[in-house]
Amino acid sequence: MTAGQLLMTFTIGTAALALWSYVRWPGAAPITMKGAVLRVAIALVLLQIGAVTLEIGIAAVPSLALLVVIGAVIPVLTYAFLASIWFLKVCADQIRGLL
Repeated sequence: MTAGQLLMTFTIGTAALALWSYVRWPGAAPITMKGAVLRVAIALVLLQIGAVTLEIGIAAVPSLALLVVIGAVIPVLTYAFLASIWFLKVCADQIRGLL
């Protein structure tokens, strides 16, 4: 498996986890646009922190790269996908309210 294939697998897997979380816990979704935007902003900050963590973790101990990816990158990507799903849901709810 190449690095690109592994990256794609992790990305699709985290998107699937986010979708499962959205369906499993529908009450966790924000109701207002302010709440959805706040969660997207948090996700963007976490993505930056996750990228730095990945870079530092791989530079420090290259043999533990997979552990760093599983421990830092996968949760951050899952939350980023989940926040985007929540944001789209709030947008769709607002459009439905206008019609």
